[in-house]
Amino acid sequence: MKTWLRSFLNLLPPRLTTRIMLGMTAIVILAGLVTTFAINQILARSLRQELDNSGHAIAVSLGESLANPLLQGNLVSIQEALNNMMATNADVVYIFAYGPNTPIVHTFPDGFPRDLLRLLHLPGGTHGTPILLQSEMGIVRDFVVHPLDGVPAEIHLGISENRILVEQRAVTLIVLSLTALGCVLAAGMTYGFSRLATHPLVEFTQHVQRMGQGRLDERISISSSDEIGELAQAFNHMADEIQSAISKLSASEAGYRILLTAASDVGEGIALIADAGREAGNLLFVNETFARLVGYNITDLIGMNIASILNPHSVEIAYEMWELIRSGAQHSGASELILISRSGEHRVIETASTRIEYQGQPALVWFTRDITERKMRERELRIRNRELAALNAVAAALSEPFSPDFLQRGLREALQALELNIGWVTLISADGKSEIAAQEGLDSLSVRSEFPDCVCGEVFHSGQAALVDVNERCTMQAFCATSSEMKMRHATVPLWAGGGTLGVLSVAFEVSHPFDEHNLRLLSAIGRQMGVALENARLWEELRQKEQLRSKLLARSLSAQEGERQRIARELHDATGQSLNAMLFGLKAAEAALASDPTQVRIIIERLKSAASEAVRELQGIIYDLRPSLLDDLGLLPALRWYAETRLEESGIRVTWRVTGAERRLPSEVETALFRIAQEAMTNIVKYTRAQQVQIEFSFEAQQITLQISDDGQGFDIESVLVQRLQDGRGLGLLGMRERAELLGGRLEVSSEAGKGTRVRVRLPLSIEGKEGSNE
Repeated sequence: MKTWLRSFLNLLPPRLTTRIMLGMTAIVILAGLVTTFAINQILARSLRQELDNSGHAIAVSLGESLANPLLQGNLVSIQEALNNMMATNADVVYIFAYGPNTPIVHTFPDGFPRDLLRLLHLPGGTHGTPILLQSEMGIVRDFVVHPLDGVPAEIHLGISENRILVEQRAVTLIVLSLTALGCVLAAGMTYGFSRLATHPLVEFTQHVQRMGQGRLDERISISSSDEIGELAQAFNHMADEIQSAISKLSASEAGYRILLTAASDVGEGIALIADAGREAGNLLFVNETFARLVGYNITDLIGMNIASILNPHSVEIAYEMWELIRSGAQHSGASELILISRSGEHRVIETASTRIEYQGQPALVWFTRDITERKMRERELRIRNRELAALNAVAAALSEPFSPDFLQRGLREALQALELNIGWVTLISADGKSEIAAQEGLDSLSVRSEFPDCVCGEVFHSGQAALVDVNERCTMQAFCATSSEMKMRHATVPLWAGGGTLGVLSVAFEVSHPFDEHNLRLLSAIGRQMGVALENARLWEELRQKEQLRSKLLARSLSAQEGERQRIARELHDATGQSLNAMLFGLKAAEAALASDPTQVRIIIERLKSAASEAVRELQGIIYDLRPSLLDDLGLLPALRWYAETRLEESGIRVTWRVTGAERRLPSEVETALFRIAQEAMTNIVKYTRAQQVQIEFSFEAQQITLQISDDGQGFDIESVLVQRLQDGRGLGLLGMRERAELLGGRLEVSSEAGKGTRVRVRLPLSIEGKEGSNE
């Protein structure tokens, strides 16, 4: 929070007066905005309550006046009442009466909106609680009344909230105007007060500037008791402390030599080196620690040139350090140098230098610390880290053993870790044949392998890593023949896994290249990783094949069950469901007629008996359609001819047939799928298309069967039907037909256009692959 506030203040103007003015203005603006928001909320709540009360009263009154016309079915009187209500109430934007599943009368000039049908299924809209709708005219509050008890009729009244918005804008303009006036007054008053408060700070700043110019005796004589006075007292105290510290610093200069001598007690070696005249580079002073470090006595070192105890490369580094100090740097920073002791032993030291005056002449102070043992431990640690990093890189490359190039990526990472360019991986298959599975740096055209009839084969059989010279049976022989100037060797390690040795990993290098035991140990570890990855890859492939087989068996079982359930559900929805809904509506009408007109009950019951008979007939047809016996006894074409006669021709639709190719019996699952698809297509023709003529075409081919059903009906918009299935269930038949075709590896094409008929074409393969996942 403090960091954010500090960043915000840095963005403000530097003058304190300006900051205070901006702060007060911001407070006034914030208060105005909060006030505007609060007033708007209170006003809106009050106006909405008033609007709800008025809308509910109007809706109830309108419902009472329309009860009798609704009961009598007098649509003209209802429409006139709605128009009069619209004319006398400016806030009313629409009124409509809604009967069972359809609008009866409305005031929409461009027709009843389809999207408004969704509100009929929304909760709310009773006991004075409106439904909020977003429309082109803004937010509309929809009030619902039920004018007749026991009759499913509703009166919907929509009242716009635009009047509330107009009132809110007017109030907002007034409050914001007052806020702007308050900002001007606050800025003027703040400027006057801030000028009075900041005047002492200007005087204080002048005193601080004079002290910064070196006048340490500068003091401030402000005697006020406020915050400015406290700041002046703190400044005077700081000036006293600075003078005292300078005096102490001058007194401590005489203790430098004692400090240099005492540094030996904590393991620091210190040497003074002449930096001018003929003695430049000679030692002027050393402590006991430095003398023990180089193996000399202190008296022997005085006057000795520093270059005689430094490694030649370290001499250059030391001179660069001292040149940096001579150019103006306070000290050289830490550097590592190599000292040569009296016995010839090399010691690694960490050094830092600075320049001082010693006995009237410039000298370099050299601080040293022996870090030889630390460097040895760091070297071992680097080797371990290098091995770990290499193993991690190889492990990352081998982390996806099901990838086809995982061995190539692992080999590349191994060569990069060993700083080599040539390597290969040789595997032994289950039948004993060798294969170079991955290689880097070798010409793939010249690679040949007599593995395991070579020295590398001994590594495969024994499981022990080895360094191998190139011979006539070696994989490297062809490569070395093209590079006669290079004398090569290679290291080979086994690829071992829990099941045994799977192959070998080899890397090649020149004889002059140092390949020590650390490299061989690292290569062996990489070989073990590759072996485990190979084993994992083989296990993964076995598991994948088993999982594919299990998935296919499960898919065939589940799809057979689910497909039959979906078909029955679709047929019940399209046939029996509609009849039952009609009967339910008739029962409600009979119930209402008992109270209003009992003479109509007998007529309604007669219609219900007819609807019940129709539902029974449709249900019997669905039961028979579950599995027509003609399909099993005579085949697909006779079954479809019978179905077309009973469904299409009895409905007055003329059917023509066209069969090409040699007619024959097809696999059971193919015949069932084609029959169900044709059955759905004919059902849709009877229900929706108003067709006069239908053409059914069969094409028998060697590898596939094609069925096409075309009609001359009114057609439809395919996309809109598929979208409506999410709302009212339409389009399920098309989806079911497509699913049946795709389960057998086929394809369904439906083309239609308004006024130009519909064509359904399905192609099913007759190969074994096309039958995977089939169902009846």
